[in-house]
Amino acid sequence: MSDKKEIIINCGISHVSAGVFSQDGDNILLEQVGLETLRYDLSNEEQWLDCFSTGLENLCAKENIKGNARFIFPGSLLLSKTIRVPHVEEERQKKIVAFELMQKMPVPLTDLIWDYQVIDDDGVEQEILAFAVKPKVAEDFCEKVMEIGLNPVQITPAPVLDYNAMRASGIGQESGETLVVNIGAKSTNLLFLNPTGFLIRPISMGGNSLTQNISDNLGTQFEKAEEVKKNYFSGEVAFSADDPSVQTLEKCSKQFLARLTQEITRSVVTYKRLKKGKSPTKMYLAGRGALLNQLPEYLSQSQRLAVDYFDPLQALALSDKVSQEMRSLLPFMLSEPVGLASSIFAPPATDNSVLTKTINLLPASKLTNLNFRKKQPLILGAALLLSLTPLPSLLSAYFQSGDLNKSLEARESLNRDLASDLDGLEEKEEKLKFLQHFNTEVEKRNQKFEKLGKTCWNTQHLLNLLQESLNHEEVTDTWLDEFRITSSTEQGTRRAAANKKQTEQDKILILSGRYLVRPTVNVKTVSSESLADNLIQLNSAKQKALTNYLSTLSMIKEIRQKKFQTKEKGDLFNKYYVYFEFEIILEN
Repeated sequence: MSDKKEIIINCGISHVSAGVFSQDGDNILLEQVGLETLRYDLSNEEQWLDCFSTGLENLCAKENIKGNARFIFPGSLLLSKTIRVPHVEEERQKKIVAFELMQKMPVPLTDLIWDYQVIDDDGVEQEILAFAVKPKVAEDFCEKVMEIGLNPVQITPAPVLDYNAMRASGIGQESGETLVVNIGAKSTNLLFLNPTGFLIRPISMGGNSLTQNISDNLGTQFEKAEEVKKNYFSGEVAFSADDPSVQTLEKCSKQFLARLTQEITRSVVTYKRLKKGKSPTKMYLAGRGALLNQLPEYLSQSQRLAVDYFDPLQALALSDKVSQEMRSLLPFMLSEPVGLASSIFAPPATDNSVLTKTINLLPASKLTNLNFRKKQPLILGAALLLSLTPLPSLLSAYFQSGDLNKSLEARESLNRDLASDLDGLEEKEEKLKFLQHFNTEVEKRNQKFEKLGKTCWNTQHLLNLLQESLNHEEVTDTWLDEFRITSSTEQGTRRAAANKKQTEQDKILILSGRYLVRPTVNVKTVSSESLADNLIQLNSAKQKALTNYLSTLSMIKEIRQKKFQTKEKGDLFNKYYVYFEFEIILEN
């Protein structure tokens, strides 16, 4: 058994898996594997990295995985372009590819991390598949995984790895055309295999499309719809036959299958045009989205092809450590990791098919860091030899240490004297702090008495002002029943909260009393209705006059509430008096 082990992390949109691969003779051995489902709003792309980091951290802790690792990126995080270039040597090929990509990429090539792979070669022209990623995306990703304890050595796109897995499994190498449909969470990858290479066509629909349709029809959140989808189509939860949700789920499933079939048909037509009439004769399904009920039968009928599930385990030997529970999931989650493992461990291709080179989108800074780590032992040895260079001077310094020790003793004695003086100063400082604290406390206590004295004078002044109001010509015939000063906190927290301008130090004056309304008509000669109208008009004028007068007093900040009663406490129409009550905020 080979000592070389490779950790391969498959960074899915809805899950993350980690596998430890090694070579056992001519076989690739899967020693260890783990899966962690990512739980977040799958429709929100910005949440993916943080949720992926948390899921990967939990997975690595559970499986005890750390060290160098290779990462498989989902196609939704990448830019991809397919171009055709002349068949030339590799050095010239890279320059030609770079020139062509500069014309076709939506952003400048210098602003991207990119790499490419030959996917078809007829001896005259080569078909090139290039992938690119924004440096910030790759850098942020690398920082996250390095915090977990993994050292990224490769970032490779997922769409190209199914081809390697098919070759390692011995599928698709015979003459004819083969189609692999890998259904992921966010997109579906179509892989057309032919004797000279392969062609990739992505479809921007996957398991999330079905989830969104279910969410819209059931009127529920995306996360809940995803849970219902998994429970129903996996058979984990039995739904009642008369459950209305079953009809909705089946309807959404049929709509998804119809749309997927249309997209596949459109891609097959395009492929036939490119390959001059050649079309696939066999179809394989891969990915966890391929578990959808009736998918093979539906595709077989619509595409008129033999449809089967692709089993990447044909290229693997499984360790006894892999649980039986995981073995049932492996065929639908290992196609990309097996493709990457086969390119690492498999011997160079001897047939005429495309080479199994894999793309690396790791940032240059991380590659430099990786090369540095490989050279660390040599650098440490050189550093050790370099550290011995000053040894003669160190020996010389050792003999001078006696004089230095004497000087140190003298300085320590001086320090002790200074420390003694410092203790005396600290004692004086403590006394000074006590006096400062004492003065502060005395001042605080005196402030209460000063404020109380000021309040007394203010109250007396306010009484004088109110006494003058009783003689004012517009508010005569007025007398007071209640004069009470309180604080805002005593009026209740609900009322204080309603007035944001009011603070706990506000003083509230409760002022109530009565005033007489003298009719200006002859009460003996006019009707009761005319008398009432006259009293109401005079009462309105007197209310306004009293309110305006109080508002002009210098000590009154705001009239917060006022109330007038012509009945109950007042009796306007019989005895011609009105009850009033004011709630007034006083100036501090």
